[in-house]
Amino acid sequence: MDKIPAIPSEVLENICRVIANTETGLTGTEIGRLLAESLMQDTDPTMTKWRRLFNAFAYYQNKHKCSNNILTFLSKAMQPVRYVDNPELFQHRLLELNKRLCFVGLELSENAKYRKIEKSSTITNPLAESDKQTTTDYDIAISFAGEDREVAESIAEKLKSQGVKVFYDTYEKATLWGKDLYVHLNDVYKNKAKFCLMVISGSYRDKQWTNHERKAAQARAFTQNKEYILPLKLDDTEIPGLNETIGYVDYRQSNSDEVVNLLNEKLKE
Repeated sequence: MDKIPAIPSEVLENICRVIANTETGLTGTEIGRLLAESLMQDTDPTMTKWRRLFNAFAYYQNKHKCSNNILTFLSKAMQPVRYVDNPELFQHRLLELNKRLCFVGLELSENAKYRKIEKSSTITNPLAESDKQTTTDYDIAISFAGEDREVAESIAEKLKSQGVKVFYDTYEKATLWGKDLYVHLNDVYKNKAKFCLMVISGSYRDKQWTNHERKAAQARAFTQNKEYILPLKLDDTEIPGLNETIGYVDYRQSNSDEVVNLLNEKLKE
């Protein structure tokens, strides 16, 4: 493999602060293992995580005059299989890493492969370009358990009659026919809607497919600076990863007409 130019010190430090963050970064054990797998010397194993990683990276670059094994380390750290149970963390790390990698003209994809991009020179470019590429097919994607279909359908019908583009499975029978539903639904709830209406109940918490939809929606919510998940509570069930401080509508004290009106107001914001 050709030598890839060294990463500037200030970019390298920021990358280390992301991947070795105290709360959302790799553990010390993971850092040690990945350094060994990437054939880099762990020069200062007793230091704080980000400084330990930075020193190892800097030592490698100074010795070899390239960044090849550093990029190998980051790719290994972002292998999707490591995040099967925590897709929200995967999306967070990937977004934050790419905000830094864009300054050296690289982007790490969701399959942990690199592609060359135009090198950024300002802090606004990576975010602006990301926003430009965001397209949505739906205004509202409804995520619900089959046991709560009556509520979901009532809302979907009223939204549709008002010209709102809504993802509701009954309307998508032809589209879903033959699709890999795991992949397709992940894309819908993570990328294809302006908002996700999450119909929360005990059944919603316990179903495999609704948990898949929830994790995709939460991955989206984790990476953007505005609300995406709109919780509609049918009971007092707590949903993993959904903070109690998030505003919600209690359907026991509301009805489908009011919910539809609120959704329309949300779409106008």
